[in-house]
Amino acid sequence: MPEAELMEAVRAMVRDLGLLAFHAADSRRSWGRGYPDLTIVGRGGTIFRECKTEAGSLSPEQRQWGGALKRAGQNWAVWRPRDLMSGGIGRQLADLAAIQETLFA
Repeated sequence: MPEAELMEAVRAMVRDLGLLAFHAADSRRSWGRGYPDLTIVGRGGTIFRECKTEAGSLSPEQRQWGGALKRAGQNWAVWRPRDLMSGGIGRQLADLAAIQETLFA
């Protein structure tokens, strides 16, 4: 699954759950080179996610951002197509939306 397809699936879930999301389309031209693809906010908090294909690897800057966010106590992770297929992304987003029932089993 291409990264763009993964991102579109996440976008649909974010919209359906009423979450707010910011997508850093290309951080290479900004001050925060390597900033995560997605910042998503809901009643349950804020998460930072980098989206990659199954074979995609993180750049040094992306690893630096991830490490810094985690050390600061933030929820940072990498999402891959397998996370979508397993329902993991849906469960994380439902938790973020503070939905009691599991919508994405």
